[in-house]
Amino acid sequence: MVKSTKRPGQKTEKDPPIFSQEYLLQNQADLVSSLCLVIMSGLLFKATRALSAKFCMVQHNTTNLTDPDEKPLYSIGRADICMTLFYSLLFIAIHAVENEYFWEKIGRRLHLSKTRMSEFMDQGSTMPFLIAIVAGAGYVFIKEDLVYNLSSIWEHTPADAMPMYIKFYWILVIAFVVHQYPEMYFMRVKDEEMPDKIIGYTAYLIPILGAYLTGLVYPATIILVIHCITEILKALSDVIECSGEEEMAQPLYRLWSVAFVIARNAIAALTVVTFFKLRGKTPDEISQLRFVACTVVLLILLAMQLYLGWKFVQTVLSWRHQAKEVALAQKKADNFWQQRKEQNKEAKKARAEKRAVKAAEGDKED
Repeated sequence: MVKSTKRPGQKTEKDPPIFSQEYLLQNQADLVSSLCLVIMSGLLFKATRALSAKFCMVQHNTTNLTDPDEKPLYSIGRADICMTLFYSLLFIAIHAVENEYFWEKIGRRLHLSKTRMSEFMDQGSTMPFLIAIVAGAGYVFIKEDLVYNLSSIWEHTPADAMPMYIKFYWILVIAFVVHQYPEMYFMRVKDEEMPDKIIGYTAYLIPILGAYLTGLVYPATIILVIHCITEILKALSDVIECSGEEEMAQPLYRLWSVAFVIARNAIAALTVVTFFKLRGKTPDEISQLRFVACTVVLLILLAMQLYLGWKFVQTVLSWRHQAKEVALAQKKADNFWQQRKEQNKEAKKARAEKRAVKAAEGDKED
C-alpha cells in the first residue's frame, strides 16, 4: 500500500478498518494484484498447475497432437469463463494504478472541479485500453497473415476453432468490458449515473459475446477496430476539453464527428456483407441453427449502429443549441457594452459642453 506523505506538524488521518468499504477502495490495486499473483503462483507447483492454467492460459486445444505440422487451434469452452475473470481482475489492478499514478496527478495539477475530474479520469483512463485493442488487433492480423488478405476472413467465418492469438485477444476484449462493471464501484460513480453506464457497457458486451460465441471473430475484429478508433478520438477530445483547452478540443470534435459517421456506415456495410457471405455458404459449411444465431448477432450490430446514430444526432443538436445560446448571450453582452460605450460618449460630450458654457460665462463676466 502506498502511504501518503504528510508535512511536519500535519495531523495524520487514521487508516480505515480492514475489510471496510473505504479500505477496499483505497487498496484495490494491492488487493486485486495480490489475488492475481496467488493464482499465477499456482503455475509453479505441480498440484495446482492445471487449475491455475485454466485462469492464465488459453484452453480447449483441438489440434491433432500426432501431426506436428498442424497449426494449433482452440475452441470455445467453459474454461474461458475462468480466463475472463482472471484478466478482468488484472485490468482492475492496471486501471487503479493508471488512475493513481497518472491521471489523478495530472488532474490535481490542472485544479479541475469534481465533475471535470471525474470525466477527465473516466475518459483518460479508458483511452489507453482502446489504443491497446486497436494495436492488438493489428498485431493479431499480422501474425495470422490477414493484413494483405482481408477477403480470406470470410473463409474462416464462422470459426469452429481459432488460433491462439485470436482467442486470447477476444478473451482480453471480453475481460476489459466485464471489468468496467466493478470499476464503477471503485471509481465511486454516482448512483444516478450508474444505470446509464450499465446500459452502455451491456450494449457493448452483448454483441461482443455474441460474435465470440457464434464464431464471427474475424469480421467482428475489424468492426471493433473501426469503432475503437472513433472512441479514441472522442476520449481524446473530452480529455483536452476537461483540461481547459476548449479551443484545441473543437477541431478534434469535428474530426470525431466525421469519423463517427464514416465508422457507422462502414460497420453497417461490413455487417451486411458478412450476412450475405454467410448466406452463400453451403449447409455443410454452416448449419441452419448457427446461421440463425449469426444473423441475430448481425441484427444486434445493425441495431446498435442505428442507436448510436440517433444518440449522435441528439448530441449534434444539443451542440448547436448550446452554440446558439452562447452566440445570443455574446450578442446581448456586445449590445450592452456598446450601449454603455455610447452612453459614456454622450456623458463625456455633455460634460464637455457644460465646461464650455461655464468657460464662456466666465469670459463674459471678465
